[in-house]
Amino acid sequence: MFVDYKKAKEQADILLQKAKINSYPVNLAAILNFLGLDAKYSDKIEYEAMLSPKEKTIFIRKDTLPMTRKFFSIAHEIGHWVLHSHDKQRPRINLELAQQVDDIDIKEEKEANAFASELLMPYDEVRKLIMIGYSPQNLQEYFDVSYSFAYNRYEAVYRMIY
Repeated sequence: MFVDYKKAKEQADILLQKAKINSYPVNLAAILNFLGLDAKYSDKIEYEAMLSPKEKTIFIRKDTLPMTRKFFSIAHEIGHWVLHSHDKQRPRINLELAQQVDDIDIKEEKEANAFASELLMPYDEVRKLIMIGYSPQNLQEYFDVSYSFAYNRYEAVYRMIY
């Protein structure tokens, strides 16, 4: 199964333009509003976040994790909404854990991850910041994301530059 990273990036960029998001950190509430989606906390889900297309709602697990950690999960679920069919619930699946998922789920998860990365930390902006000396910690603060996400995005973009 072909993972369409290019489409994921393009769709994230288009969404930012259409929703008139041109500053950082990205206002996820404005994007949810633009798409007609709702976000609600739930203590009844085991995953960090889950899209329920029929309810047009992203459920976010109510726990003690910092919001910066949840931002990626919310953006990931927005990615499912934009990129994939609206016929089934999609929990955010951690592909690094031993979970049973089929090839289509793996493809969709990777695309939603790519979408979320581009939505929250657009490649062109990250590249510019790295070129002027930003560290992963600087990126974390600039984009208001978790350190692990900022570090991973920094590493990926840095490898493309150098």
